[in-house]
Amino acid sequence: MDTAATLSNRAFRRALLSLNGLAPPLPDDPLPSPESTASPEWVDGMVRRLGFVQVDAVSAVERAQHQILFSRNPRYRQGWLDHRLEEARTLFEGWTHDAAILPSEFFPYWRHYFERFRKYEVHPSYKRYFDGVSEQDVASVLRRVREDGPLRPRDFDPKKAQYDWAGVDPATAGFAVPTVAKVAMEYLWRVGKLAVARRKGREKVYDLAERVLPAEHHGRKVKRSEYIDWACRQALRRLGVATPAQIARFFYAVSTEEATRWCERSAGAGVVRAQAELADRSSTSAPTYAITDQLDSMAAAPAAPRRLRLINPFDPLIHDRQRTQRVFGFEYALEIFVPAKKRKYGYYVLPILEGERFTGRVDVKADRKAGVLRVIALYWEPGIKRTPRRSEQLERELRRLSDFCGVADVTGL
Repeated sequence: MDTAATLSNRAFRRALLSLNGLAPPLPDDPLPSPESTASPEWVDGMVRRLGFVQVDAVSAVERAQHQILFSRNPRYRQGWLDHRLEEARTLFEGWTHDAAILPSEFFPYWRHYFERFRKYEVHPSYKRYFDGVSEQDVASVLRRVREDGPLRPRDFDPKKAQYDWAGVDPATAGFAVPTVAKVAMEYLWRVGKLAVARRKGREKVYDLAERVLPAEHHGRKVKRSEYIDWACRQALRRLGVATPAQIARFFYAVSTEEATRWCERSAGAGVVRAQAELADRSSTSAPTYAITDQLDSMAAAPAAPRRLRLINPFDPLIHDRQRTQRVFGFEYALEIFVPAKKRKYGYYVLPILEGERFTGRVDVKADRKAGVLRVIALYWEPGIKRTPRRSEQLERELRRLSDFCGVADVTGL
């Protein structure tokens, strides 16, 4: 099929910001839009719009899941997400390319994801991690949760069941080697038998999935063909224009081969070949697709707000680093695991978004003991000047972030 349309790079960037909740919705936008920005219910609409929000434990600034939501709504507060997860049960903790928060209505589809994980068709590297626990261990942990109710790994006796992780000696490992119970509970969570009922601090408290998920979602079943169509369509709507490989990587719910077959089968039936101009004015050589009724909306995407915003390293807008570089002309890498002397920019660097382009990055750390948000380093992109207006906007945004993190001041600007 011939390419139906080509979006300009500016239109595509604007469309992506709209689809990611960082700009006004597209005309006739089919994605869910949050209602009031002043209540916990707003979180449901935003997570539905994004598809998922990544969870990360690093608290150099604020946990990823919270900052991702805060960057889209300055009224957001951390307790809102906890309420929707632990009380309203409109959201659940699952797994995409990493730990993530998903709408509870996704759970019937996620049963197929759980099966893919059980067979290690997705994230095959985890097989080595989970191979250290036996079927008997898993069954024993599941039985205990069924009988006793919500439990943490620490509720099992760690002395009885130290996990033999590839022969690592707990005494010399330099890190906390998990117990058999912890690994078994993680496995049962990954395959959908257990769900996260709540958290105590950073610790997950697990219970049977049927006791955590609302009955209408846990009890519903979908066919595999319905699941593949749903996963590909949901991903493509949020990506705007994408290759089959990008569609597959969005949720990690299907293989690239399955996404390719879906695109080819759906072309002409709600899906169309399309191109989006890249930052260097070229276009990808691989076939790219779009949802037919979304093309005109993307071409008419509204301009993004001009105000400066700080984007979390795990934000869905920049989750695909290669795509971010090709579309926005912004090269970004998270350097947490890079030795300090080899880092180019810093440990926890936040991209600076202005309008529809990235203009810089700032390395920051919330020093909660001292009560300050420390600016360690600031880098502007080539050709970007540090004007008084830009500096004022950056300082204002850093102060908003410091308040959100619970620290009183900003230093190092």
